[in-house]
Amino acid sequence: MPSDPLFGLNSGPHGGAGKKTETPESPPQHSPFHILPKVGGPFWLLTFLDVISLLLAFFIMLFAMSNPRTADWEELSATLADRLAPNVETVKPAPPTALTIDEDKTVPGLNLDYLVSLLRGHLDSDPLLARTVLHRFPDRLILSMPSDLLFALNSAVLNDQARRALFELGGLLGNLSNRTDVYGHTDPAPIRSGPYRSNWELSLARAQSVATALLESGYDKPMIVQGFADTRFVFLARDILSPRREALARRVDIVLYPSQAAILP
Repeated sequence: MPSDPLFGLNSGPHGGAGKKTETPESPPQHSPFHILPKVGGPFWLLTFLDVISLLLAFFIMLFAMSNPRTADWEELSATLADRLAPNVETVKPAPPTALTIDEDKTVPGLNLDYLVSLLRGHLDSDPLLARTVLHRFPDRLILSMPSDLLFALNSAVLNDQARRALFELGGLLGNLSNRTDVYGHTDPAPIRSGPYRSNWELSLARAQSVATALLESGYDKPMIVQGFADTRFVFLARDILSPRREALARRVDIVLYPSQAAILP
């Protein structure tokens, strides 16, 4: 009986289907088809996994090449912290505050050597101011005015002659661009009478009186007024005899600096 090489069926004598034969366990060697072994999953899953791996590598490369803005990230982190932990207070440090005068707010004033000759001529022309001691230092010029020329004992009220002399001196200083400060000093002897309880109060009150007299003359630049009591007494020359040394300690200094008065913000 002839057999069908494709389906392995026996044909009857009239070309019809005959009796079905059993399927062999393995295909015949001459069959054009091979039965593949079964795998654990569908074939498309392997391709999907390859695509996911490529996308993951692509995003890792983008993250490595990115440059996140630190300020925005910190702001976002703080916002998230407030949302996730509302009971925890998030405090951002405040920017530092400048405690000194900025350098760009001061410019050079008149030359100190020129001021020495200018002020010396003005001081010598006044009987009271002629006793003023003029000190030239590398970074400042000091006019030391003995207190006994300006005030009574343990007093901070200017006498009439001193008020007039300081009024004229203030007119001269007002035309200068240099920064001017006023410092008061005393000797080490404690105060035993008068309206002031300590040398600190007396030195500051006398410096304020001199500064007020300068302002009344039209001086309108920023000015620092301080009282040092007897803290600068040790800087006086030790070879000066005691009475004169104490007299030099009781003074008011008008200090001129080589830069202009600071421009207030």
